[in-house]
Amino acid sequence: MNVTVKLTGLLFVLLIGVVLGLQTAERGIQKVSGMPEQPPQTFSIKKIDNGKMEIAVMGKQVQTAPGQVVNYMSNAGQSLGQIVKDGARVAIEWLASIFDP
Repeated sequence: MNVTVKLTGLLFVLLIGVVLGLQTAERGIQKVSGMPEQPPQTFSIKKIDNGKMEIAVMGKQVQTAPGQVVNYMSNAGQSLGQIVKDGARVAIEWLASIFDP
């Protein structure tokens, strides 16, 4: 069970790193080629009329109502923040226990 949790965590970190790397590479290519009028292909959010939004993740487009995205993203951000806080607290406690006399 412990190995599965570690592997899942590492895969999640790898996925975030890949997405951030793709965005950074895309920005660099746009700076070199000088084509900023094209929408980003990795992750983009575009407002449409009546408060609707269009979200594109890796080229797949999703249209949503105004309230859904905010609530979903807010909940996801809060839960991710709590996970990071708990992980940092556990890591600091573990480091403190090593140096405890």
